[in-house]
Amino acid sequence: MTVRPDFDGVAWDLATVSGALSEIATTWRRALPCRPDLPLDLPQRLADMARRLAADIRSLAAAWAPGAPGAPGTPDQERAPDLAREVSIRMSALSQGADYAQAITAGGGAADVGDASLWELLRPALRRTGRTLTTSLATGVAPV
Repeated sequence: MTVRPDFDGVAWDLATVSGALSEIATTWRRALPCRPDLPLDLPQRLADMARRLAADIRSLAAAWAPGAPGAPGTPDQERAPDLAREVSIRMSALSQGADYAQAITAGGGAADVGDASLWELLRPALRRTGRTLTTSLATGVAPV
């Protein structure tokens, strides 16, 4: 496993995802009078998940940085594959959670809560992050 300098893009995209989800949480709170069925904590839990995912990716990249404590031949090297699996699982959970949350307010005759443009901002960033992680982890390259 080697380190590739594309973590800045992943970090930016995860910050975008987290920020959009925080805004969606605000939108949902404002819509509560007409949509009491909305699980108000869901968008914020997903935003927290995006922030934790970014921290995990930083840890994974640091574990494989040349000369870092986790570089090949050091004790942290053994932790990197487990962390890579955790990152992959968390990314999948974040994406599925976002799909579920978006479905709650999309179509079906439900009252518009004003979150459509936020989902349009979030979706491309989430897709780019997923593609980068999938490619990086499949090829054994930690994003930095």
